[in-house]
Amino acid sequence: PQLQTKLNQNPSKMAKASIIAIFLASIKFASSKKDSTSDQCGVYLAESSTGHALGSFAGRPYQRDDAIGSRDAIVQFVDIREHNRHLAGEDDGQRLENFLGTCWSGDSTGGMAEGAEVISAVGGPCFSSTGHVGMINAVIYQPSTLLRTDSDLLSSGYDETTSPGRGAFTTYHNLTLLAVDKIPAGMELFLDFGMEYFGYDDTTKPNIDDYRKMDEAMEKMVGFFNKHAESLGEKAASEVYEFMKKNVLDLTAEKRAPAARSLLPDTYHGLQEVIDRGGSALFSNPEVVRDPDWLKMNGYCQDNLVAGVSAIEHAGRGAFASRNMKKGEVVSPMPLVALNQGRNALAMLESDGNAEEESSDDAEEDETEVIKTHQLLYNYMLEHPQSSALFLPAGALSMYINHGGNKKANVKMMWSTKEWSNVEGARETNVDDLSLIGPIDMILELVATRPIKKGEEVLLDYGDDWANAWKEHLSQWNEVTKDASFSKSAMVLNEIHHAVGKPAQPFPTEDDEEEDDEENAVIQCHIMYDEDKIERRRNQDGTRTKVYPWIPHPVAGESRLKSESAIRGVNRVGCDILERSGDEQSGYNYVVRPYVGEGQAILVKNVPHHVIRYVDRPYTNAQHGLSAFRHAIQFPDEIFPNAWRDLDEEEGHDAKDEL
Repeated sequence: PQLQTKLNQNPSKMAKASIIAIFLASIKFASSKKDSTSDQCGVYLAESSTGHALGSFAGRPYQRDDAIGSRDAIVQFVDIREHNRHLAGEDDGQRLENFLGTCWSGDSTGGMAEGAEVISAVGGPCFSSTGHVGMINAVIYQPSTLLRTDSDLLSSGYDETTSPGRGAFTTYHNLTLLAVDKIPAGMELFLDFGMEYFGYDDTTKPNIDDYRKMDEAMEKMVGFFNKHAESLGEKAASEVYEFMKKNVLDLTAEKRAPAARSLLPDTYHGLQEVIDRGGSALFSNPEVVRDPDWLKMNGYCQDNLVAGVSAIEHAGRGAFASRNMKKGEVVSPMPLVALNQGRNALAMLESDGNAEEESSDDAEEDETEVIKTHQLLYNYMLEHPQSSALFLPAGALSMYINHGGNKKANVKMMWSTKEWSNVEGARETNVDDLSLIGPIDMILELVATRPIKKGEEVLLDYGDDWANAWKEHLSQWNEVTKDASFSKSAMVLNEIHHAVGKPAQPFPTEDDEEEDDEENAVIQCHIMYDEDKIERRRNQDGTRTKVYPWIPHPVAGESRLKSESAIRGVNRVGCDILERSGDEQSGYNYVVRPYVGEGQAILVKNVPHHVIRYVDRPYTNAQHGLSAFRHAIQFPDEIFPNAWRDLDEEEGHDAKDEL
């Protein structure tokens, strides 16, 4: 109506603008899986176009829903802030926060049930990519981890109830980066860090919806002007364009109008050029696309490795060459993240129980805490006996690279020589200030020490200390666990119902006599339902229960990234399975009672089999076991900087003896 009023006030523009009004009225502005097998590197690591920070860049074109890079591992660690109450001083606390700022939350990687606070350490493009409020083109594909299967590992002969590797490696895997838009070769990857992270609602600059909606509008504008500009004449066509830029955008985009308007060219003649350049985002920010030849010469390839079950007994999964590599070639770059006072920071504490039973302030003061074990993350860190710092190697699939000893290892660590990485400056930095150094300036290269064939497992020498500790762990395993009784984990239970290549076994309902052995696991469902399609089921006591249909995607409107789905961490809730329908051929569906809050009992019907999973109860996963192996990887002495050595040999060994 407002648009019609404005047009009525100026009838001479009615004919010109009516068509514009029709196609612009439909444009709404928001205020709020294929793999490449080519030898062409699919994703590079280099300096970001946004500043001196790490960036990931497409090595080839990607279409929407393409997987980017190799599927990677995730290491979950729990309650680290709670366990680090003992770290005195603001400086130590800030150093820890600097480290945690490079990690993801457990909600986005499927680990949220491991403890009260779960944080995820990742590597590769999921670590090295940055964000941009207007050009998000990739996301962590949550179904890849939430619905992961372990048929490969379990069918290899691994038995988590008897293996000395129990709890020594992460069982979280299949971390996948997914394109949510077309990505040309050379373009930087920008991830979604949340609406609040980069000011999504800031009306002074375009966000992702502004870019996409204006691209849609410009496509229609080009069609309009190609058809009518000649008959309208240059002056009238320009007036129509200016009217659209000001009046129509003010009405349709409302408070987003200034940001949206900034994406339009000065005249309608420039519309086609914007489209030809790949849209408003690339036209406005051409620096985000690097020359693929430059990336090949100056960047690091991040998909030289793929994951698979290791040939090493008790090692779990390993990293395998995705292409042939020559001696001296960089197999994988490993940006480092320093964790000051790392051994203390990763310690998991418990009360020694020496305080008096009576609760008193004095008793609480007398009570001390002792180290019961260390976070699983400790196994993936680099350490040196003369340094109090630990270092997370956040390279693509570097967390999968197993120990090969000096005889079988086919890669070694060397410092980067890239011009865009100030490694020399970082190596001269005092150990206490390492948390202020970005990973871009602390890059190690894993370099092939001999030719590596495609499909060959990539192995590193973890050092003699690690090898001796593992040997001792093996010798003591049977004695340490002889009286232990391990329940089936969620990994094993999910294999019953979701094994790859086998018929799906239905989940038991409340009325079934046979139940799964789920002592330390619970059933959880990924729940999203249509609130507008409500039914009411009469109960035996005369009350009624609301019943909603399960849906895979939001019903109304368009999601911010067009990737919202039921299978996300925030939609995973505990549930009771009440009824089952279907069969092996047609697929099973269920009626479930999700735990949605006290006094809010509802039922959800048509819940598909694949969205139901067993999840380990908090702190019961094998990685929390006190008998699990713990030892960091040795940082080679010959390349370890002197400035980072703040302990003498005796202090270093005392710190390790504490384990």
